[in-house]
Amino acid sequence: MSNLETTIADDDATSLWRDFFTAVQFLTRIPIPHDGDATPESYTHSLRRSVLFFPLVGGLIGLVTATVALTTSIGFSPLVCGFLAIGIEALLTGAFHEDALADTCDALGGGWTREQVLEIMKDSRLGTYGTLGLVVGVGARVAATATLLSAGWMWAMASIVAASTLARIAIIGMMISTPPITSRQSQAKDVSGMQTSRTLIVSALMTMPLWAGWFWLSPMTACGSTLAAFIVLLWFRRKILSRVQGTTGDLLGCSAFLVQLVILMGSTWRIHHG
Repeated sequence: MSNLETTIADDDATSLWRDFFTAVQFLTRIPIPHDGDATPESYTHSLRRSVLFFPLVGGLIGLVTATVALTTSIGFSPLVCGFLAIGIEALLTGAFHEDALADTCDALGGGWTREQVLEIMKDSRLGTYGTLGLVVGVGARVAATATLLSAGWMWAMASIVAASTLARIAIIGMMISTPPITSRQSQAKDVSGMQTSRTLIVSALMTMPLWAGWFWLSPMTACGSTLAAFIVLLWFRRKILSRVQGTTGDLLGCSAFLVQLVILMGSTWRIHHG
């Protein structure tokens, strides 16, 4: 098969479920039984197809985060609930996007040349910029989550789930619009360069129930937050194209973190101005 032949019409129910569980396995730390007959080539092919389900898995992750935040709010302060919710999400996902944020901040903050940026990004040890990025980024997410709890369970749930879903839709958008860096071998290179706008459209339509309620509850806030996230994503895309002329797994993860954070922060606007 060539060029990601991933339309639903080409797949039977078994392969769709396999691709969905591949997405779950890739984006979370939920133990998924391995296919004993799978080869590295077949796994890569399934991973390419599983991108379609990234937003759906993201929405389910957001549902867990929101549920933890709302459940713990019965006995704890909003700030404590925010820390608990983001902490559980990090455990669930293996801090995938937080690690991407730290690596990106280290690389873009400490690298002068393209080669230095890419070399720093491959190093998982946190430096000054990475630590600062984590403190600010995670702290802002905790604060936004805590603030949303004061708006009632419906708005908090809708905002957190929508932010988590749209962040993964943004990943697909970045995959389509930004070429992967071809100078090094990685899963991001094997997967992102094979995506098409069809994947983006189908995944957005498939996850509409996860983010449409957010727009329905407050159209102005949702549209404004989405526009702000889109502007930040465009800025970030321009930044990485000027620095490294492409994208990596860390850069894709960082883009998702930024979109999720902007949407969460934008959702708090309704509380103060609604």
